[in-house]
Amino acid sequence: MNLPCRCTSLRNIRDNDEKDSAFRGVCNLISLNPGGLVQDFIFFCDAVASWINPKSDLKEMFHKILHGFKNQVGDENWKKFSEQFPVPLRERLHTQYGV
Repeated sequence: MNLPCRCTSLRNIRDNDEKDSAFRGVCNLISLNPGGLVQDFIFFCDAVASWINPKSDLKEMFHKILHGFKNQVGDENWKKFSEQFPVPLRERLHTQYGV
């Protein structure tokens, strides 16, 4: 899976059923191989933040993946990692998902 390209493409699509379906596929792939996400996690975060109003179950998937990654790397490493994010991305993830 070429996560950076896929996520970059998805972030530029307005919220709709196709975007919803594509993100569910990405989330399912991540759940099957969470270690494959580590290198490109910022692309996933950016794509997730592009959503204006995801369906509640999809938002819960995002929440689980984001918090799972944060818990896996630990608070201090998460802080270092998320400080690399542009401020709007960091703020949106914090506001929408509490990370």
